[in-house]
Amino acid sequence: MKLLLIYNPFSGKGKKYKIEQLINLLSDSFEITEFISNGIGSITNYLVESTDTYDIILLCGGDGTVNEGVKAISKLNYNPKIAIVPLGTMNDFSHYLKMSKNIKKSASYIKNMKTIKHTIYSANDSIFVYGFALGMLSNISYATIKHKKIFGRLSYYILAIKEIFKAKSTKLIIYINGEKIKMESNLVLVSSTSRIAGYNIKKSKDLTVTLFKGFKLFFPFKLLWYFITGHSKYRFNASEFEIHSNSKEFNTDGEHNDTGKRIVVKKYKEFEFITK
Repeated sequence: MKLLLIYNPFSGKGKKYKIEQLINLLSDSFEITEFISNGIGSITNYLVESTDTYDIILLCGGDGTVNEGVKAISKLNYNPKIAIVPLGTMNDFSHYLKMSKNIKKSASYIKNMKTIKHTIYSANDSIFVYGFALGMLSNISYATIKHKKIFGRLSYYILAIKEIFKAKSTKLIIYINGEKIKMESNLVLVSSTSRIAGYNIKKSKDLTVTLFKGFKLFFPFKLLWYFITGHSKYRFNASEFEIHSNSKEFNTDGEHNDTGKRIVVKKYKEFEFITK
């Protein structure tokens, strides 16, 4: 079987050794081709221009690498199985798949070839594998963070506390499940899995769409309460929705997107992902 290993050298720690270890562990089961990403867009260019086909495409990196890799794979005229080895900071989607940072364990899961089907969604011209956010804190994941490699996810939480006192609420109209909701919201948080922003949440059949509102000083407590209990006044299960807002940006899997006044979110494509 042919396996393409895509590796982001800019995410995580001890990357080179882990990749070498992974190749050694998989080489007895797969014919491996290695591609090292050299920047945004390089994965897409490589896959679209390649004349080869692969049984498995293995993405090694963080959630940003996963997003770019799956987006590139969605442009192919065949459907390989997708595997992920978490080498980033948060690794939300690979955590949902129960893939391990332990290279030996992840290699064994890939060899076992157990898969689950998972739907990715589009948000205008972008896609997200597991998460979408608009409003307060949605810029945290792509902000420039000093010492991120030293402090890991703690560095995100420190920046989040600072951002809360600067952020403004977002005026929005959302059309969802036949309802029209007009409100000022601190944050729109959407997930297609049971994990987002480093926390476990209750998964719905399609998308879990949660709108947060209120005084921003109380916002951290509302958000923490949601992550602990899963309860929120404005929580919906939906397969698609539409937002009109005054926000200039939104977040898909931690990646920045510029936006106009209208964002349409809907099902895009289904893939098989390797899991534990």
